[in-house]
Amino acid sequence: MDIRTTVENTPNRLLTFMSAGDRQLLAANLKPVDLALRQTIEQANQPIDHVYFLEDGIASVVGKSETFGRIEIGIIGREGVTGLQVILGNDRSPYETFIQVAGTALRIETQKLQAAMDKSRTLQQLLLRYVQVFMIQTSQTALANAASLLTQRLARWLLMVEDRLTSKSLPLTHQFLAVMLGVQRSGVTIALGELENRQLIRSKRGLITIMDRPTLEKLTNGSYGVAEAEYQRRFGEKTQ
Repeated sequence: MDIRTTVENTPNRLLTFMSAGDRQLLAANLKPVDLALRQTIEQANQPIDHVYFLEDGIASVVGKSETFGRIEIGIIGREGVTGLQVILGNDRSPYETFIQVAGTALRIETQKLQAAMDKSRTLQQLLLRYVQVFMIQTSQTALANAASLLTQRLARWLLMVEDRLTSKSLPLTHQFLAVMLGVQRSGVTIALGELENRQLIRSKRGLITIMDRPTLEKLTNGSYGVAEAEYQRRFGEKTQ
């Protein structure tokens, strides 16, 4: 398949927001790849070799705490791109990025993306706008972790994951949710049970389905929606 056709029809929103010229600047160097569950695409404090424009699936940016172990800082799906430190001019990150929901992506070598950014100011500006939105997402995560109940945090996280997947069934286990939220598995089980008892979700065999999204959004008490509104404000309608 001609990679330019893939780029023009990609479900990755960030690529669709680019001008036709900027997409073509990247097209020859983008390679379609499968992303396996638990695959590490960035190692902490190691050079970043590739950047991924996700088309499906979820990448999780994770930090490590001596007290709490691994805790998720932010997530990236088809709305964005990995390798944010590369966009900022660095070659590595203090955080790990791995695939928490398997999917697909268009991958580009770091040096080739940097070369394209050097050639196009509009490409550089668009990618920096995404970095800004991601920073707001991570700030909201910190605020939610400090001020929200576990059920509210879980509701926010489920909404964010659903936003980024083409499927309405979220393949998430209790243990994995516990790691991502930095809590005990028993706490996640209780919180999921509460949401299910209120008929906001359905949880079965490692799959979670949102049944009542409007009520789930209200339950987040404002912790969901700030970064999402900023994404819309910064990108608006698709560039032709």
